[in-house]
Amino acid sequence: MKICLDGTLVVEGKEDAAYLSNYISSEIVVVNGFELPKRTILYLKTKKTILLLDPDEAGLKIREKLNKELPNSINVEIDYSKCNRGVKKGVAECQIDEILSKLSQYVIENKGITKSDIKMSDLYNLGLINNKELRDSVCEKLNIGNCNGKQLFKRLLINNITLDKLCEIIEQ
Repeated sequence: MKICLDGTLVVEGKEDAAYLSNYISSEIVVVNGFELPKRTILYLKTKKTILLLDPDEAGLKIREKLNKELPNSINVEIDYSKCNRGVKKGVAECQIDEILSKLSQYVIENKGITKSDIKMSDLYNLGLINNKELRDSVCEKLNIGNCNGKQLFKRLLINNITLDKLCEIIEQ
């Protein structure tokens, strides 16, 4: 069973997010290493954030930058020696038991309650999957950061945006 965190988990890359999504049902936001897009930072400022970054030099620099932008973030650090599933030493290579033990104090009961009635097919029907300009406009109006279609779907659910509200935003 997946755990649910009391906050949005922030990781460096897509591999980290893909690995952790097997064990965590909470929102996971990828900052793409040093890229740190402004829209993503603005989105994260509206959230309770939990930083889980690689325990290497690059991860430390990214953590420092994020802590300046998001001073109330919770910093979770993993043991470098527990990252031995591959050649690289990062979150995606860390033993899941190590990660889950470090996150355990931030776990909440996952009640699975959502007010959103949106389905992925709705995003296709509204043109949000294949129209980047429209998708970017909706993301900006909702202040949810840059999103591809799948991320948009997840963020709409997490933020309890209804189909009626989404249609209203598109019409604006």
